[in-house]
Amino acid sequence: MAKRRGTPHDQGARGPQLLRHGRAATSFDAQPARWNEPDLAARHRAELKAFLRARRNALTPEDAGVPRGKRRLTPGLRREEVAALAGVGVTWYTWLEQGRDINVSTDTLDRVSRALRLSASDQIYLFTLAGVPPPRLLRHPEVKNLSALQQVLDGFTAGPAVMFDPTFEVLAYNALWDLIYTLDAHKGPFARNHVYRLFADPARRRLYVEYDLVARNMVGLLRAHYAEHLGDHRFEELVEALQDVSTEFARLWEQRRTQPLDAFILRLGHDTLGQLTFEVSRFRVEGSAGALVFLGTPADRETAEVLADARRKVRGAS
Repeated sequence: MAKRRGTPHDQGARGPQLLRHGRAATSFDAQPARWNEPDLAARHRAELKAFLRARRNALTPEDAGVPRGKRRLTPGLRREEVAALAGVGVTWYTWLEQGRDINVSTDTLDRVSRALRLSASDQIYLFTLAGVPPPRLLRHPEVKNLSALQQVLDGFTAGPAVMFDPTFEVLAYNALWDLIYTLDAHKGPFARNHVYRLFADPARRRLYVEYDLVARNMVGLLRAHYAEHLGDHRFEELVEALQDVSTEFARLWEQRRTQPLDAFILRLGHDTLGQLTFEVSRFRVEGSAGALVFLGTPADRETAEVLADARRKVRGAS
């Protein structure tokens, strides 16, 4: 949605071959099947409209420093209040939220982001939908070493290690990750999808001590990648399947909250290993069509001791 004619003046090839643990897998297709360009542009405008409206409704007047007044019919801010906070015209902001083809710039989107109290990942999502490159400081942290990714995961012996594509389909993992998550224990078209298993697999659901926190976090990560892959049939089919299988996912998805790839404390209750606590580091892999790597480091002595014993048993069985 970069600059267009006839609008108000601006106010303000395939990724590398990767390995799973013990077998080959192909990374996320860098050029997946998509709708034609007019349809895709309409999808971007519709998602931009829904995203801005959801975030405006989620911001209370008290949080924004705006008087609530006595005749407020909406739980969140009014459009004119967002425009005033952002220092842009009411008509311009209204047209932006309606998804019209208008002139937008980095400066005006940045001001709208601050007015709506958007996080860094929310800002990236907004800029991507609007067709404006995000400022350099907002871009995703990335690493540049693409040699021997499976060996890196296998060499990470402190805890579980896994690599996903942007839809959270599992691409590669080490033995400890499979010991904890038992990838092949579930069957079906989305059996290898980490987010789908979170909502559709009762055994996987029981694994998480703080399930609600993990669910919000993972839906936020999935949403953060959605803008870059809007119109991709694989992504759309996954979202539709999740909405069909889980009303909880549907509710979280409609909130349109994104989540950055920051460190995360993960608490698990495993059937045989017992209580486990990890500090999970998460980052994108540059040049791999959007692959993500999660590394779990034991956050307490008990977890470290349990995993040390598990490693000895894994080595003995191999």
